[in-house]
Amino acid sequence: MAKRPGSRGLLVAVFVVVGFAAAGLFVALLLAGGGELPWVRHPVLHIDLDGPVVEIAPRDPIAEMLGRRRLSMRDLLDGLEKASEDHAIEGLLLDIGSPSLGWAQIEELREAIRRFRENGKWATAYLDTAGELGGGNGIYLLATACDRIVLAPPGDVGLTGLRIETPFVRGLLDKLGVEPQFGQRKEFKNAVNVFTSRDYTPAHREATERLLDSLFASLVEGVASGRGLTPERVRELIDGGPYTSAEALEAGLVDEVAYRDEVLAKIESDTGSDDPLVPLQRYLRSGRPHAAGGHKIAVVYAVGQIALGRSRKLPTGLRVMGSETMTRALRRAREDRSVEAVVLRVDSPGGSYVASDLIRREVELTKREKPVIVSMGNVAASGGYFISMHADRILADTDTLTGSIGVYAGKFVTRRFWRDKLGINFGGIQRGANAEMMSSQEPFDERARARLEALLDRIYDDFVTKAAEGRGMTPEELEPLARGRVWTGRDALERGLVDEIGGLQRAIAVAAERAGIPEGAAIAIEVLPRPQTFLEALLDGNDDTLAALPAGAREALDELVFATEPGERWLFDPDLPRVR
Repeated sequence: MAKRPGSRGLLVAVFVVVGFAAAGLFVALLLAGGGELPWVRHPVLHIDLDGPVVEIAPRDPIAEMLGRRRLSMRDLLDGLEKASEDHAIEGLLLDIGSPSLGWAQIEELREAIRRFRENGKWATAYLDTAGELGGGNGIYLLATACDRIVLAPPGDVGLTGLRIETPFVRGLLDKLGVEPQFGQRKEFKNAVNVFTSRDYTPAHREATERLLDSLFASLVEGVASGRGLTPERVRELIDGGPYTSAEALEAGLVDEVAYRDEVLAKIESDTGSDDPLVPLQRYLRSGRPHAAGGHKIAVVYAVGQIALGRSRKLPTGLRVMGSETMTRALRRAREDRSVEAVVLRVDSPGGSYVASDLIRREVELTKREKPVIVSMGNVAASGGYFISMHADRILADTDTLTGSIGVYAGKFVTRRFWRDKLGINFGGIQRGANAEMMSSQEPFDERARARLEALLDRIYDDFVTKAAEGRGMTPEELEPLARGRVWTGRDALERGLVDEIGGLQRAIAVAAERAGIPEGAAIAIEVLPRPQTFLEALLDGNDDTLAALPAGAREALDELVFATEPGERWLFDPDLPRVR
């Protein structure tokens, strides 16, 4: 007979929880007010970029004390905005390691560094390497935002051009005895092609080549403007890459070849200070821009794959955007009379159709009360576009991946896998003609397939109709732009799917304009949904159990979880290209 937990175990659990809370409070008090810089002579902002950069990080005072708090885009943008107006800050050292950044994030950071430099401040990028024997395009593009690039002697500049590789697993599924049965709307909704095809379909190839052309144009334009070169010269350099440090210096891709200690020594010499570097996290502890003001704008973060219920995090580290959490956050912003406008920051490849429409409805209701501006990050595709399309105005970065107005649904029939490979046979007893419709043991019969196709038609028509309504078009005008096709922000702007190219800071400015807030007025930013505290995350079990897996393996697991979820119709695009 199992023993019941006694009062002693309960008391221990309570003491552990209280201990964590007390430790967190103690650390938070230690950190509070520790951001003033009176002891730093000629301070230089130091941003150490390494690892994944999330949109917004959870509160974690212990990790912050240990210097291990994960950097977020909000941290980076806030720090650069504050430092650009801070007369004490003389310059920026951007220490670029191996960050995991999307193309839209790189674009926003480049723009923030440009504004920083416009205020008469210098910016130096230091690189141990920009890829080794290739693969450093994004890192190098970010570095070109600075007026000086320093590369370590053993480092390379992997400016080699862009490539998209798509794994098609139909052959593997055939060997395993797994049959993919999916329907999609329409020919450009390529998410299921990796399961159903052995190579690119004509539509899949056409859309992917268009995306690659747009992203490659951004790379060429960015490097050309950053290094003062012609686009033609940049293309020549790309075709000649990768480059050793000596070759990169000779080609004008970097300004100096030196080790980090030599860079630090030069900064100390130039500033006349023994220790001028101020780490970003420490700098932000002295206060953030928009921390207080007579006006208030809510920034609602819509991050992750969309599903019903509460927002959560999978063991792989994948963030799930829950419809319940998001609708509550939007309702709170709408009902708070002190909030004058809402910025919806979207970084999502989509997900559940039902969950997406519930969130979209709250956006629509909020728009009736106050301005709603969408700021698209790396991805706002499929369901990510669905929740955006009724905003007053949509801003995207040039390289945001958006659109994908379409839907797919289906299942994997695994009967032969279980029976022939593992010797397991599933018996089945049912009541109702369609009870086995989404069973993984039975293929679709003619009636079930017809029902699936009818559901897909209804959802696709609903998506197109609502998108047309949100964008001020007729369904007939919007439909050719839909068909499941993914567009970059650049192409989406030309086709009227977004209104403006710009990042989060620009979206906040547009929201202020729409709300009638006077230019230059102090604006407080309220972040919603409220980030979890360290203790809440601990009690909620939000650990990164599988976070040590390689990024590709985590992404594959995440996609498999979503693609095999029974009974869902997905406004989701896991086949968004990974460009390297």
